[in-house]
Amino acid sequence: MNKSSSPPAYVQFRMMLSCKNRRTTTDEISGETNSPENSSSSSAVNNIASNSDLLRQVLLCLPVKSLFIFKSVSKQWLSIISDPHFIHNHCFRNCSLPIPGLLLSKPWSSINPEFEFVFLDEKPMGIVPYKTLPFAKDSIDIKILQSCNGLFCCSSSNLSAGKSTTYYIYNPSTNHYNILPRSKFQERGSYYVCSVSLAFDPLKSPYYEVVLIGWVYRKPIHPNINETVNYQIEMYSSKSASWSVSRNISVVPNDTLSRSGVFWNGSLHWISTSIESSLCFDINRELVKPMPLPSQSLIPDGRDRRIGYFGECKGHMHLTVGCGPFMSTHFNVLEMEVDYTGWNVKYRVVLDTFAVAYPEVSRYADMQVWDLSPYRYEFYVLLVEEDEESPKLVLMTPDKVISYNLKDMSFKKIHDLAPIIHEENSTIRPGENSTWYLWRSNAYQYIETLACV
Repeated sequence: MNKSSSPPAYVQFRMMLSCKNRRTTTDEISGETNSPENSSSSSAVNNIASNSDLLRQVLLCLPVKSLFIFKSVSKQWLSIISDPHFIHNHCFRNCSLPIPGLLLSKPWSSINPEFEFVFLDEKPMGIVPYKTLPFAKDSIDIKILQSCNGLFCCSSSNLSAGKSTTYYIYNPSTNHYNILPRSKFQERGSYYVCSVSLAFDPLKSPYYEVVLIGWVYRKPIHPNINETVNYQIEMYSSKSASWSVSRNISVVPNDTLSRSGVFWNGSLHWISTSIESSLCFDINRELVKPMPLPSQSLIPDGRDRRIGYFGECKGHMHLTVGCGPFMSTHFNVLEMEVDYTGWNVKYRVVLDTFAVAYPEVSRYADMQVWDLSPYRYEFYVLLVEEDEESPKLVLMTPDKVISYNLKDMSFKKIHDLAPIIHEENSTIRPGENSTWYLWRSNAYQYIETLACV
């Protein structure tokens, strides 16, 4: 395909090169090249476009949306952008960039799912906020189960129509998706899916694995033999496009496998809500092992201790602990050591000034949640964002999303939450009742990637 057949892509590329040194002119935007200055710019573009190595370096700097436009410029450009080595290098470069945003699943929109996109900083070039999942217009009760290095693991079901749950792997950057085949190993009538998790590390492999853990009930083959219940692990490999049974594991507490695992360090990790049990599954070795729990000295005293946040960001796995559904303004952000020797305190967080600036997070409690304070604090940690210069917490209050700088302890509002719409069509601002907390467990990292699904 010649350049004249794709003028928008060609003009965009020319603008990208010229804007480094000077402001783009109206002539350039229109694609005209009559002036000497524009002729020089056009010549520079042609020189770069004819140099394959230099062209690769320039294309690596562009966002995914622009690269998809540039695929139509020529067969050469299509070949470069589709090359697995180029995709790997683009993923490697993106790993050093800040996370663009979070996708929040609205708690009241299960049949027609809606999402709110929270930009964590200034709006990046080429990213369009998502309100729905465009690939699943005909799906019922679609959910995002997990985000992992740019890919989403999703599920949808229409049980009223007699259909079983369908699982998808979706790349929101490219709008491509893969419907996973049903595993032939699942036993009808005696199998219950507990957890479905995605394991994807684009720096190590272009392929991903999906790990399904199911609760299996087997009837006794003899009246004198007791019935048995155990957990079965199945793995889907995108490389082979097939499922396989990995192994069976012994019974674990119900709340350990209530959600998708956190993928970090080549393994998936689960920890119970009550912080009393844990599980780790090594993907390559298909090895199940316990994960160390935080020592008592690292988590708060008090009744009903629960996980406040458990997730991964830029090669770090973090954990925060609260009491009941609430948080204290003083807490630790824990980080797991790479060799699994245990959890250590990464950040000591003090949010007293934050609670003063946003008084809506403070609620007087009839019963003390903590021994030292009669107040409860309604905020949640959505993300521990690692950055060498300015690590941050992304916090959600009853009606806002706040970015808190862990280095200089400054904070700023980055998003206003939409009102909660109930089925009876009444509109309630978040914070006017207790339903707003349903947002908290539905935040998914949006990371741009060219990865194939």
